[in-house]
Amino acid sequence: MRIAVVVSTFPPYQGGMGNMARSYAEGLSRHGHDVVVFCPAGRRVKPEPSASYGIHRLKPWGRFRNSAFLPQLSARLAGFDLVNLHYPFYGGAEFALLNKKLRGTKQALVLNFQMDNFGTGLAGLIQDAYRHLLLPSMITAADRVIVTSFDYAAHSSVAGFVRRFPGKFAAVPPGVDTDRFAPGPNNREHPSSRRIASDGDLVLFVGGLDQAHAFKGVGFLLETWARMDRRNRTLLVVGRGNLRERYIRRAAALGLAESVVFDDTVGDADLPGVYRSADLVVLPSLDRSEAFGIVLIEALASGVPVVAADLPGVRSVVENGTNGFTFKVGDSLDLAAKIDLCLKDQLLHDRMAAAARAAALSRYRESALWAEIDRMMKEAAT
Repeated sequence: MRIAVVVSTFPPYQGGMGNMARSYAEGLSRHGHDVVVFCPAGRRVKPEPSASYGIHRLKPWGRFRNSAFLPQLSARLAGFDLVNLHYPFYGGAEFALLNKKLRGTKQALVLNFQMDNFGTGLAGLIQDAYRHLLLPSMITAADRVIVTSFDYAAHSSVAGFVRRFPGKFAAVPPGVDTDRFAPGPNNREHPSSRRIASDGDLVLFVGGLDQAHAFKGVGFLLETWARMDRRNRTLLVVGRGNLRERYIRRAAALGLAESVVFDDTVGDADLPGVYRSADLVVLPSLDRSEAFGIVLIEALASGVPVVAADLPGVRSVVENGTNGFTFKVGDSLDLAAKIDLCLKDQLLHDRMAAAARAAALSRYRESALWAEIDRMMKEAAT
């Protein structure tokens, strides 16, 4: 089949939605489909990453945070057998929906509902309008809707539609390359290691540091870290974005300059080694804008225990007490206690590390999930 993957962000931008779309494009192309990714043009990509699928970066007519107004998208989708839309995509989803309305059964639509967005002011009004006006039409028009977990779906804006159209929904989590992300020597040879003690504990956060990812809770994590015993411990914050300098200033104001390292030089090729250097990965997200947490399964595959907020979807990844811990959302004392427990009890840590790797192999192996996605796309197109 000719398949168009439509998404609001795409690598090299760092974000879970774009990474998941990239995985779909790679997996579907490996299963013999002719795949083209359509996304907004952003920062000039030169050269375009080598891939087994096409990438068309369309010039936006306007922008809204990480989304873009792409009226040309509808015409560009003509001639495809199936459109795989990763939602939300403000300014793009409307034209994928229009395309479906115009072509009907001639073109299948598979919607990946990734998450709800929440905001205040104008952003919040736009997001609310999309949830109430556009999303119902998208769900109704779609031939299949994929969610990362039924736990998240049950606590999201699609909960009513899951009950109404149960046969239309399927839960498929993101996958991870378990050969690339795997346990190995903890040699701490990445650039930030100059400030990390080779024999100390390393707690790792990986995520976007821009306004669109403010829900990741980096400020909350810094506040928690300031209250903890930090002797022989380092918090490594890996990511880029327009809030990075603000977080650096906040860390300095909290007296954390010696125990927190910010590294914006880590690229995709460096990530496996960075995970292997960590003793623990933390995801301190603050609301349901966090639907899953791909960093969690990358950590699990690397044999690293995780501590994550007890949010719908996120908690489906963490087997509490087995491969990591969940903590009460926004509860600094609970987060600190879970970090301490993982780092102070070596036997528990080692048991969790082994369970983490086993969970990744049994539940999140990318190649196995690609086969499931291929099957669903073929079913949707028939």
